[in-house]
Amino acid sequence: MSALWYFVWIEGPRGPEPQKWSADGLWGQLGRQDVIVRYELSDREAKLSLDDLARLRPAPVER
Repeated sequence: MSALWYFVWIEGPRGPEPQKWSADGLWGQLGRQDVIVRYELSDREAKLSLDDLARLRPAPVER
């Protein structure tokens, strides 16, 4: 069984920043107030770079 990964956009000092989190470390991150959106990744997506993931799932636009 492979590890579960998440692609996350957080509020950074210069705007949204992409991050990749493993489920193993996620429990400590759940209460963070700077998370904009979190996506569960497939095994194929988990192997992609942050740049590739950011192109596939761009930061949400505020309305």
